[in-house]
Amino acid sequence: MIAVIGDPLPCLAALAAAPEVENFPGVDAVTGNPRAVVIGIDIRALRTRRHLRSALRDIEDRCATLCARLRGLEHIVLVLNGSPVVSEPSVLRICDSATRRIHTRLEQAYARSVVITAVLAERCNDRDRLAERVITRARERESLDAGIALRWQEIAHTSIGAAGMNEYL
Repeated sequence: MIAVIGDPLPCLAALAAAPEVENFPGVDAVTGNPRAVVIGIDIRALRTRRHLRSALRDIEDRCATLCARLRGLEHIVLVLNGSPVVSEPSVLRICDSATRRIHTRLEQAYARSVVITAVLAERCNDRDRLAERVITRARERESLDAGIALRWQEIAHTSIGAAGMNEYL
């Protein structure tokens, strides 16, 4: 099972409707033993890089709560829409740093590896393909790219794992 929480982004509509996906109103509401949790993050209202970093620190705390509660959790996928103010390269750098930090924190605190993936979906023009990519990622076993941020364009024609491997190498 894949749990979806967070902001109801339009690009996640196809994912939310998939049979193996269950939607929850928040972190504390997630039940069962999901293999992956997808968190929608609406960053359109954030006006500075500092605001984005702060929002991602809040997400980091949510990830820690999820990891503490869900023993079968292997993946957390953060899906962000675009910011009208913060440039895409800045958002990508900040998210890449955050995914690595979150992965390290969870590994140190809970002695297990949870893969953290951020997808900048601002330019996503194929909701079904995004859903397919996220579901495929959730089914993957542990990977070398345990904390990574990617743009939609990087995964539009290949899996998140393959794109992540290219970034890793």
